[in-house]
Amino acid sequence: MTARKMSGALTVGLVLIALGIILLLENWYGVFSFWRLFAKYWPILLIIIGLKKLHAYFTWRDVPAPLPNTENKE
Repeated sequence: MTARKMSGALTVGLVLIALGIILLLENWYGVFSFWRLFAKYWPILLIIIGLKKLHAYFTWRDVPAPLPNTENKE
């Protein structure tokens, strides 16, 4: 798995865990309203997506080119 895919998988995993915790707290305690929180803080998702795209762009440029094949095939 490439570093890019690992970074994306980590981000998706963390978002799913956070979403699951919020939904569990809402079900258990009834204090949290997921939709109210989402309506208030949805712009943070845009910021996170933008930061993730910038990180992917800058780390992609730092990846060295693969070495040429030095095996002598005849």
